[in-house]
Amino acid sequence: MDCLEFRRRLGAEPHSRAAELLAHRDRCAACAAAWERAQAFERELHAALEVSVPEGLAERVLLAQATGERRQQTRRRQLAFALAASLLLALGLGGYGWKQLDARSLPALAVAHMPDEIHSLELVQPIGAPAIVDGFAVRGVSLRGPAPADVTYVHDCPVGPYKTVHLVSRVGGTPVAVLYLPHKQVAKASDFQRDGWHGRIVPLQHGTLVMLTDRGGARPFDAVARHWRAAIDGVGGAQTAQRRTVNEAPGRLAP
Repeated sequence: MDCLEFRRRLGAEPHSRAAELLAHRDRCAACAAAWERAQAFERELHAALEVSVPEGLAERVLLAQATGERRQQTRRRQLAFALAASLLLALGLGGYGWKQLDARSLPALAVAHMPDEIHSLELVQPIGAPAIVDGFAVRGVSLRGPAPADVTYVHDCPVGPYKTVHLVSRVGGTPVAVLYLPHKQVAKASDFQRDGWHGRIVPLQHGTLVMLTDRGGARPFDAVARHWRAAIDGVGGAQTAQRRTVNEAPGRLAP
């Protein structure tokens, strides 16, 4: 082994005790001095790294780790609670908004009006056409056709925000409450059931009919709507309704 190889081996393996390495050291004074310098450096490096561990360090490390995990769990729980609370609040507000919207719907307003007018369904004596005409005139409405002959009640009633003409038509002994809302327009006819009442909403040319009955059996909404469409919209309105009814399902009135 020459000096160059010795220096390479010493730099790579300062603690090596290989026979050829030690033999060259013992023969070469320069390499022996390099050996001593390398060993001194290794001793200093070892001494610098040999730092005593503070008492209780392991326990403190474990405690810090456990504390960090608890904090993370607490933050996760707080986040989960916040998300859950936000969801419940959103659902509550959505439910409240839906209830408020539903309470202002035509079916809700019409049904809420009926308890104060329930006696009107018991009347059986037909009233004359002049009284019916006057009932519509109070609301600024002029009939364009003859009034139905089966009307037993007429009155101008407020229903929620709407000023209506409240009538009762009897068809085959079945009373049907009829609310006419001038200037109120709906997109299409629809049936509903609410709090024991059966109803139908029907759009007319210049307003809307809402019909209700709390009686079982057949509900003559088709006939009642046809008669009032002819009276309010006129003969043309009735003919239009008949043409629209041809393509509709039985028991439903065209918009």
